[in-house]
Amino acid sequence: MARLAGFSYLAYTLAGLYITFGPIPSLGALSEQGAASPALEFMFRTGFLAEAVLYTFVCVSAAAMYVVLKSVSQGGALIAAFCRLIEGAMGATFIIFKYAAFAAVVNPDLTPGLSGEARVSLVAFLRDIYGSALYILLVPMAVGGVIFFSLFFRSRLIPRWLSAWGIVTYSVIGTLAASIILYPSLAEQVMLFFVPGALFEWVAAFWLLFAGINTKARVGEPSTAD
Repeated sequence: MARLAGFSYLAYTLAGLYITFGPIPSLGALSEQGAASPALEFMFRTGFLAEAVLYTFVCVSAAAMYVVLKSVSQGGALIAAFCRLIEGAMGATFIIFKYAAFAAVVNPDLTPGLSGEARVSLVAFLRDIYGSALYILLVPMAVGGVIFFSLFFRSRLIPRWLSAWGIVTYSVIGTLAASIILYPSLAEQVMLFFVPGALFEWVAAFWLLFAGINTKARVGEPSTAD
């Protein structure tokens, strides 16, 4: 199950990289050329597929981490897993808002009662909901991550330096997300601080996938895994 958790981390971080840096056109590009460019529409749809993969593996990782850590603290592992499941559910909901904006752009017949200007406003409104709400789901994600890696730190199932890195990483993500929710103007100034979080998830993914966990570890006992 630890290796499944590692594989899930790897899968959803790869999906996140594609969503962030892949050849996915913006909604603005679609509104200008979407009706005449099936290729752009197809590429945008690949983004939906990547997001579906991302949030699916977020849920898989939550289940796998719960199984790994429930022997350390069943209550703590359950709370953390629910936090990550909340993240997945919120992500799926936000995809629906994004798809609504996409549908309004590529198929104007769905909103025959709206003028061109009103349709543009509707698309901008839905796009803003999606873009801003993503910071909200980072809060339960961060809470779940802090709890999971606190349990790892306590149990020594993985090296404590990696557990501590996870605790700090998810604490920073949660703090930044909460700050952006309260003060949206901070978004552009603090985006670089999210980068270490992506780096950590890559390291954690490969560690869990290839090294696994120290099955000889016991809570409160020293371990050679450090």
